[in-house]
Amino acid sequence: MLLSFGDVSIPIKSGALIPLLVVLPNVVWMLVPKADAGASPSEPLVLTILENVGRFVALILPFFFSLDVHKKFSAPVLIGMGLALAVYYTCWVRYFAGGRADALLGAPFLGIPMPMAIAPIVFLVLSSYLMSSWWMLGAALLFGVAHIWISVLTL
Repeated sequence: MLLSFGDVSIPIKSGALIPLLVVLPNVVWMLVPKADAGASPSEPLVLTILENVGRFVALILPFFFSLDVHKKFSAPVLIGMGLALAVYYTCWVRYFAGGRADALLGAPFLGIPMPMAIAPIVFLVLSSYLMSSWWMLGAALLFGVAHIWISVLTL
């Protein structure tokens, strides 16, 4: 399959690009340790397990699927994914530029509450359409509910 932008065509062999785009800022966050890293608040074990199961499945499943950008609603879905990713990356830049203040992790952006929790979930849910995968949709929703719930409890 080819993704075309004018004269440039990019072959998309699998959905592996999906987890890469979501995880990239998190890798930077892990590689650049915070100077005043304190103890993180405890989270309910059941929610932590559900979040981690959903995260694992949502980040592994795309490796087994191809993205179909020629489906009926692919253009609006791609636009939605791009907007979600733009909000997510902008909030990460705001976090790093703001001295990695914990308050910025849950701070609203453009009226979106908890954008660093919501934006990647929107991106993953929309990607399930391009993968034609109910499994991906389920994993993204499981991860999303648990991740947002934990974020609300801990921020």
